[in-house]
Amino acid sequence: MKRMTKKDTVTFGAVGDIALWDRTAEDMLVHGMDWPFEKMVPHLSRAEVLFGNMESVFIPDDYPRDEIDPKGLVSLLPGPEAASALKRAGFDFLNLAANHVLDAGRVGLDHTVRCLEEADILTGGVGYSQAEARRLVVLEKGGLTFGFLCYCEDNNYTLGHTEPAPAYYTRQAVLEDVTAHADEVDVLVVSIHADLEFMPTPSVPRRDAARAVAEAGADLILQHHPHVPQGVEFVNGSLIAYSLGNFVFNAHTSDYMKNNGPHTADATLLLVEVGRDGVHSFERIPARIEEPPEQRPHPLEGRARARQLEYYAELDALLADEAFVKRTWREVARKHLMTYIKRAAERDIDSIMEELVGRLCLVAENRNWMEEILNEAREHWEAQKHLNDPLHRPHYRFQRPDKR
Repeated sequence: MKRMTKKDTVTFGAVGDIALWDRTAEDMLVHGMDWPFEKMVPHLSRAEVLFGNMESVFIPDDYPRDEIDPKGLVSLLPGPEAASALKRAGFDFLNLAANHVLDAGRVGLDHTVRCLEEADILTGGVGYSQAEARRLVVLEKGGLTFGFLCYCEDNNYTLGHTEPAPAYYTRQAVLEDVTAHADEVDVLVVSIHADLEFMPTPSVPRRDAARAVAEAGADLILQHHPHVPQGVEFVNGSLIAYSLGNFVFNAHTSDYMKNNGPHTADATLLLVEVGRDGVHSFERIPARIEEPPEQRPHPLEGRARARQLEYYAELDALLADEAFVKRTWREVARKHLMTYIKRAAERDIDSIMEELVGRLCLVAENRNWMEEILNEAREHWEAQKHLNDPLHRPHYRFQRPDKR
């Protein structure tokens, strides 16, 4: 165990998805750049180091407006002013390894990095090579050194693009980097942006990978992308937060978020006491993104706060329910398969080959749930193999009747 010197612990804070776009950006232009964070500042200020997951990108003034992707999280705010507001809210580090980081191409990525770093906010998880994107970013606070490694699963927005790109999440890549850097800093923080959305528990592959990363030496593992909170657990003295959910997000004015509610409006501030000897304790500050015109996180109080803390406890308990985790993962995988079957039915073979097959077979986000579909098929297949029916050919239950 490492010996403690100077201050025993530092309070590390972390929040989930921040998207300064669409209705949130409009509110900021009316009420001021600090508006989204105002209600949470008293709690955010408790963190001596504050981390967030940046979902939207800024674009320069000369970016052609007719080239903006209407489905992208592209902010029309003045980037330098919005970045300064993030700094005033207390943010020291923002993960950029997220699925929307290329929504405005390399121009948007470069401008976003420039705006944040000029506001004295460190960023990580992106670069013009995987080596650059996977670099360790170090921050010193209270006599402790914090190292950040950030990754994003290849997905339907990045499609394996490189130069520039996020650091692509694979179990092997993260384990390699954690092993290489664990002894270089006092507190090693790993950020992972991955998995399918809106599940109460992580997928089985992501859960297993996170536990392996904890065993390898990471102190804090912070995860994003599901847009809803998931449980927290300790593994090998490391704290794993499987999803911090949304923080500043259009949870009510985005149909996509609203249709997958109600927990897309749950916002969480995670406060962790850490030292050279690892994680000492943590607490969650529950908040809720209110409906317009107050679509920003508000800390919960009284009975609402107690109910949310009870819900967090339920999520933590679900992580230990192996049957529930596996069942949920399989149900969500089946749901995605049906979505792609319906899309295929609406297209001709050329468009299926050009897009859908590539997405399903080559994009990591889809390969993971497709593997679960294959697992289920293998189970059925193995069960059929052991049938002994002298009147039918093998696997008869899966075969169509012969057409004569």
